[in-house]
Amino acid sequence: MIHYDNGADAIGTKNFFKKIESYGIQYDIIGLSYYPWWHGSLIGFRENLISLIDDFNQDIILVETAYNWTPTAYLNNGDIPPFEESPVGQKEFLEAVNRTLLAIPSTKIKGVFWWEPAVTGSIRSRGYFDDDGNVLPVINVFDSYKQF
Repeated sequence: MIHYDNGADAIGTKNFFKKIESYGIQYDIIGLSYYPWWHGSLIGFRENLISLIDDFNQDIILVETAYNWTPTAYLNNGDIPPFEESPVGQKEFLEAVNRTLLAIPSTKIKGVFWWEPAVTGSIRSRGYFDDDGNVLPVINVFDSYKQF
């Protein structure tokens, strides 16, 4: 896997992977990060995925994403968060990311990883657990994707 850190930047991502290929570097999977407070909208993320599917043969995994369950990333910068920074908003974000991935008709898209469900310290609001260690509603998003 080769990882590009801005999943909503279609031009930058394409240029990066074209450069990797110009060096003859072989890889099986395109890894992307997507954090809306740094990278922009889900529409930009979707456009990048479609571009990658059209331009490259590799599978694609969203290897890093997260959203805050308390006001954090948008707190003092004047931006309006795309989802409320709350436990419900965090869950809605992950549901929207999954819908975005599933709505693209390609078998190249292989999945999503949350960074970092058990995070502590100053960025603990990106994790799956509240300050008392209780699991947040976001954990249930994956229930509908279980195979029996």
